[in-house]
Order: sequence, then structure tokens, then C-alpha cells
Amino acid sequence: MAVQPGGGVLRWFLSGRWQAGVSIAVLFSAAGLIPFLAGPLLLNCVALVALVTLQAGRRESLEVLVIAGIASALFTLNPWYGVAFALVAWLPGRLLGEGLQWDVGWGGVVWVVIGLSLLTLVLLLWAIPQGTGPGFWQAQMGHLLAPARKDLSATQRQVLGDMVRLMPGILAAVMALLWALAAVMASRWRERFQGIVVPQRVFRDWVLPEWLIWLPVVTGLGFFLPHGSAWAVQNLAILVGGLYLLQGLSLVHLWFASRGWPLIALAAFYIGLILLSQFLLVVSVLGILDRVFHLRRRLAGPRS
Repeated sequence: MAVQPGGGVLRWFLSGRWQAGVSIAVLFSAAGLIPFLAGPLLLNCVALVALVTLQAGRRESLEVLVIAGIASALFTLNPWYGVAFALVAWLPGRLLGEGLQWDVGWGGVVWVVIGLSLLTLVLLLWAIPQGTGPGFWQAQMGHLLAPARKDLSATQRQVLGDMVRLMPGILAAVMALLWALAAVMASRWRERFQGIVVPQRVFRDWVLPEWLIWLPVVTGLGFFLPHGSAWAVQNLAILVGGLYLLQGLSLVHLWFASRGWPLIALAAFYIGLILLSQFLLVVSVLGILDRVFHLRRRLAGPRS
């Protein structure tokens, strides 16, 4: 890998394929062995693969695939970890890196995230359950909640039952958010590696294709159809909500920037969003309204 101006950990990571490959393998292996850290560790794996693709090139990315895949299998003493690395970490990272190379904005990444999340939803709806439908997810959740089932009220069981039916859509939406964050991280890491202090590609410029605005309406109708016939549509609606959550969050970033508010205020917003997760729906609706009424055009004046 060619070394560019920069320093610290990023310079060491990008100084050779072995440093990059083994580092990513360590993170991926740890993600499988430490479940409660799996999300953050997988996020970093995907972002680092995207960074290698973006900064070092396609050939180096393939070399990292081979090195990290073999190393993951050796570290865990499980050859399937190498296969899992290729599918779960390397492939999304490689595609996100290609998306970042596509243009100076987020257009390429947006399409990669949409494509990957739709593929994930298809796998969760049909491939993994092997045609058993929601019964598969209900059985999986039943095994997980078996020890605590006696402590749950009838209302809580009903709520969990409704959520389990939507688990494929929820998981696909979570992965879409993870991939978007990984792309943001990879883009910023590359800018830091190149000595760029002020971010050139900022999240507040993230927008979904305008013609996709019909999806929330069409998929939302699935919640008014009988459960058996609308299961797939309802899960697609959850995924679409997750995509427009990203749109809404980018509008919030633009709103904060247009007023020159400090990063601490944005951090407080995210803490509040985590504590009051019901507002995620509000932000998703805000993203839909942004595409319908072009709200960001009214905020496009001041930039920071």
C-alpha cells in the first residue's frame, strides 16, 4: 500500500496489507467472541475495509480479504469465520468503498446502502427461515425469552409477538444505519490521513433518491392488510422507515449546522434520541417530509 501524508494509527494501518489484514481480522474475531461488542467491532471492520478500498485500491482490498479471512479462521479455530468475514464485513466494506469513489458526495454510498439492506431483508425473510416465514423468528425469540417468559405479562407477550414478526425489517434497518455510519467513518478517516482538517464530505448532505418517495406510502399500506398476506410488505416498511431515518438525521445535522450550534448540542440530541427511542419515528417522518417539501432548501444558506 502506498503511504500518503498523515500519521498515527491510520498511517501504520495503511502502510501494508499485512497490518491492515491482521488488524481487521482481530476486530472481526473479537466481534464473534464478545457478543455485546459485536456491533461496534463489526462497524469498525466494515469502515476499515472501505478505507482500504478507497485509499489503497481494489487489488489491496482483495489482498486484505485473503489475509483477514484466513487470519479470522485461525484466530477462532473455525474456518467458517473466514467465510463470514468475506460476506459480513469485507463485501459491504468493499462496496461502500466503491460507492465513496463513485462521486464526491454520498450518491454512490446511498445506492450501496439501499442495495445491501434490500438484499439483507430478502435473506432474512426467505433464505434464512427457509420458507417457514414468521414462525422461524417466533421460535428463535421463544428460545431467547424462555427463562423470562413467566415474568412477562400478557400485554408484554403480545407486544413482543408483534415485534418478532417485524424482526427481519428491524435487523435490515439496523444494518443500513451501520453501513451508513461505516461510510461516514471511512470518508473522514481518509480525509484525516490526507491531512484535511475540515470534512469535505459531510453527513448533512446525505439524501435519498427523490423518486423513492412513493415507497413509504405503498409499504405503509401493508400494516392495514391481513397479517398473513402482508408480512413481507410490513417488514419492507420498517426498512424504508430506517432509510428515511437517515434522511431525517441528515436534515437535523443541516439544521444544527445552519445555526452554527456546537457539536456538543448535536451529541445531546443523539443521547436524547437513544433515551427516547420513540422519537426515531418522528425523525423518519421528518425525512419523508424533507423529500416531499424540500425542507433542506430552506436551510441550505449558512454552512459550518
